[in-house]
Amino acid sequence: MSERAGSMPAAYWELTKPRLSFLSVLTALAGYFCSAPEQQPTDAKVLVSLAIGTALAAGGCGAINMWWESAADAKMERTRNRPIPAGILKPGAVLLFGLLLLTLGVLLVWNGANALAGALTAATAVSYLLLYTPLKTMTSWCTLVGSLPGAIPPIIGTAAKLGHIDTMGWLLFALLFFWQVPHFMSLAVMCREDYKRGGFKVATVNDPSGDSAAIWALLFIIPMLFVAGAIATIFFPGWTSPYVWISFIAGAWFFKLCLDFGLPSRRAEVAKPLFLASILYLPVVLLTLTLNRIF
Repeated sequence: MSERAGSMPAAYWELTKPRLSFLSVLTALAGYFCSAPEQQPTDAKVLVSLAIGTALAAGGCGAINMWWESAADAKMERTRNRPIPAGILKPGAVLLFGLLLLTLGVLLVWNGANALAGALTAATAVSYLLLYTPLKTMTSWCTLVGSLPGAIPPIIGTAAKLGHIDTMGWLLFALLFFWQVPHFMSLAVMCREDYKRGGFKVATVNDPSGDSAAIWALLFIIPMLFVAGAIATIFFPGWTSPYVWISFIAGAWFFKLCLDFGLPSRRAEVAKPLFLASILYLPVVLLTLTLNRIF
C-alpha cells in the first residue's frame, strides 16, 4: 500500500505527458515571441497566463487521452506501465484530473490573454480528444488529423500577443503541421508491433513494409523545408542571420535521414535516428528563430 501511495505523485505527473506538454508550451511561446516583437512589447501577465495555461491544457489532454486509451495501453509494451494499466490510479480519478487541468488551462489563457487565444486552446483540446484520439482505431489518416492540434499552439501564442494571427503565426502553424508527419512515421516503424497490439490503424500496421510511412515522411518534409525557407526569405533577407544557416543545416540533416528512411534496406536502421533528429530539429530551429527575432 505504501509503495503505491508513494508512486502516486509520479503517476499524476506522468498523466500530463510532460514531454508533449513541454513541446506545446515551447511552440506557444515561440509564436508569442516571434510575432511582431518590434511592434508589441512583452506583457508579463499575458506571457505567464499563456505558458501556465498551455501547460495545464496540454497536461489535461494527456490525462484524458490516457483515460480514453487505457485498455489499448494495457496491451502495448511501451505503455502498459502507465498509471491506469498499472493499477496505480483509478480511471475516474484520471478523467477528473484531466478535465480539471484542461478547464483551468483554457480559462487561464482566455482570461489572462484574450478570447481568441482561449478559443484556440479549446479547439486544440477538441481536435485532439474528439477527432484524433478516436480516429486512431479507425484509419491511418489519423496522423494527418492529429497534426492539426499539434500545430495550433504557435497561433495560440500569436493570438495571445496580438489578438489576431499574423503571417509569422501561420508560417509556424504550417511548420509544425508538416513536421509532425515524418516525426510520427519514424515512430510508427519503430513501434509497429505495439500499435498493432493496441488496435491502432497507423500507416505501418496497414503496410508492414513501411513503404507508405516513408512516402508520407518525404511528402511532408519537403513542404516543411519550404516553410522554413519562407520564414527566412520574408523575415531574414540575405544570408547573415543565424536562423537562416541553422535552419538550413538542420533541415538538410533531417531531409537526408528521410531519404535514407525511404530505402527499404535502411528503414529499420534509420527509424530511430530519424525520430531523434525530428525531436532535436524543432527546439533548435524554434529557439534560434525566437532569439533571432528578439535580438
